[in-house]
Amino acid sequence: MNADAWDEEAEEARLRDMERECASNSEASPDYYKILNVSRHASTEQVRDSYKRLSLLFHPDRHHDAESREWAHRQFNIINHAYEVLTDPRSRAAYDQLGEEGVRLSAALGLKVQSPRDLQAAFQHYARCQRIEEIELWSRSNSEIVVDIDSTKLKFLSWMTKAGAYRAKSSHGDNNCVEGVHMQHSFSADLATDLLGTVTGKMFLHGSSRFSNVFGTLKYTAGIKSWASVKMPALPPYTVTFRGMHYLNRYRFYVAKVNQQTLNLLTPPSVSVSYGHVFGRLIGTLTMSTGNRYALGPFWANSPTRFGLESSNKAAAAKPSHPLESIPSTVALDLFSSGNKQGRFTANVTAGIEHSWVATSYTRKIDDHFSITGGLGVAGLGIPMPRDSHFRIGDEHDNQDEPVAIDVTSGIQGFADARVHVEMTATIDSWTNLTWDVEVNLSTGVKVTISLTRLEHNIQLPILLTPILELDVAAYAMLLPAAVALGLHYAVLKPRRRRAIQQRVDELKGEQRSQLHIQRLHAEETVRLLAPSAERSRAAARATDGLVIESALYGDLPFGIAAQNSNSLHAALDHFWNSRSALSTADEPRACDVTLALQSLITNSQLVIASGGGKYSLPGFYDPSFGVEKSLFVRYRFRGVQHEVIVKDDEALAIPMKAHSLGSQT
Repeated sequence: MNADAWDEEAEEARLRDMERECASNSEASPDYYKILNVSRHASTEQVRDSYKRLSLLFHPDRHHDAESREWAHRQFNIINHAYEVLTDPRSRAAYDQLGEEGVRLSAALGLKVQSPRDLQAAFQHYARCQRIEEIELWSRSNSEIVVDIDSTKLKFLSWMTKAGAYRAKSSHGDNNCVEGVHMQHSFSADLATDLLGTVTGKMFLHGSSRFSNVFGTLKYTAGIKSWASVKMPALPPYTVTFRGMHYLNRYRFYVAKVNQQTLNLLTPPSVSVSYGHVFGRLIGTLTMSTGNRYALGPFWANSPTRFGLESSNKAAAAKPSHPLESIPSTVALDLFSSGNKQGRFTANVTAGIEHSWVATSYTRKIDDHFSITGGLGVAGLGIPMPRDSHFRIGDEHDNQDEPVAIDVTSGIQGFADARVHVEMTATIDSWTNLTWDVEVNLSTGVKVTISLTRLEHNIQLPILLTPILELDVAAYAMLLPAAVALGLHYAVLKPRRRRAIQQRVDELKGEQRSQLHIQRLHAEETVRLLAPSAERSRAAARATDGLVIESALYGDLPFGIAAQNSNSLHAALDHFWNSRSALSTADEPRACDVTLALQSLITNSQLVIASGGGKYSLPGFYDPSFGVEKSLFVRYRFRGVQHEVIVKDDEALAIPMKAHSLGSQT
């Protein structure tokens, strides 16, 4: 297989299937439902009937020579243990939850638990203790570090941009290129069954501005439809934030947020309410935000977050103890697709009295490990503000009795802005992503953000290339990294992942080789034990025109078998005996003969095999093609008419059925 034809997504899915198959092939985790050939929803009576039929076939007293008796005794014990587990409600619930480990845990708990609810609680406690002991998942942490860099202050990079060259000529240069640092770290812990607690520490430094605080968040989850949270800081400013979400159904939901910047209600709370609706793969939300510049009669008329305070009210305006954020009212409409194999898009339209904007972006997936996002945004002033409008905020460094008044109309009246960004995301390994984001803005120039994310930890380096719009710099920042990233992706990372997948596949095959050999020996011995009863069943069925299994193969099918059109509904197989010859001469076995095994499972001229899981756990079956999608082919005769059917490994089989008929009667 050449590199161009290699399907990475399919190979990764195959690897996941092999790992699951490897776990189920282990003798420590047998599939009791397949051993008894019943579905996972089978009643106790159905389990008992299947057990009686199989126990008669493998009862040691029915086999006379010592070797056959030993193999029959082993198979009988397996069937008996499966029956004991699936007929005991507590053991069956334990097996359904945790497999064979759950059965052992149920036995260890003894009579300490009685009801299924108690049993489930015990399993949850056991799993929680394991998580604490192994990887301490009771505490989930995440962190973020952002370092703002101005490259125009670096002398050795000044030649790259016009702004850098101008700064190098007009000054002696300043190599202190770090403009600001932002750090955040948080960890969460389950305080109760439905209550999650989070502690977050934040630090911000930019020039002479600095900020640090510790926040505590409590989140309560009410079932699967609703949750609510409250967030408060430990240090001033004491800003309280309430959030909540409620799902009306699978297609509609509400989100609410209330932010109060002052505990003494000096400023009005900012309230936003969103309504969301799911339209297939498209999700739309409508958000209305009040901001904190409004007043209700005399209430908050003198709020420092409002615009245009009258001079007569200045004396009445209370001085806040910390800087306040003035939030305008807006209405926003968001649309975004939930994504598909090719890509996804987002769109946003926001309208406000002060300003409005429109933004959209589209993400194109090159494959599961590399994607490119392009976005465009346009912003402009909605309604011009009066010349005497002022934006007042409280300044913690101001010693005057009144809030600081800043004229914000000069320079923004009639202003419009546009933004274009291109983002490339590459997967380095299973836990690490690297992102290169280029943002071109009319007002702020060209900025590149390099982001490295590993698990829940993120490091960002926003680098200002030029504070003015330079199209050549923007083009180089977009095209050169894209070419390098694509080259590394196809020349280095993808081949490395291919080698890693192949190495893991080889390891799994090596681990399973001895186990599969033992399974094959057991299956062959089981077929030898079933042969006498299967031949008697076949002879009786032929005498009464009943159900006779003529040939059956299980494994990597079709292998050397050509399809024919005689059965359009199930594409019945032809040249069956040629396929058997091809299988016998293959370097490795690709399929196994299960004719006698299926014949022995027939009851009252009917054969039913439940769906779910692999069929290699059935009596007389084994896995002949580990890591490959398997099928079961059956050619049978019923009432003198030949039938053929092929089903996938996880599909149910029920015969005889008229749809399987080839229409030839002999």
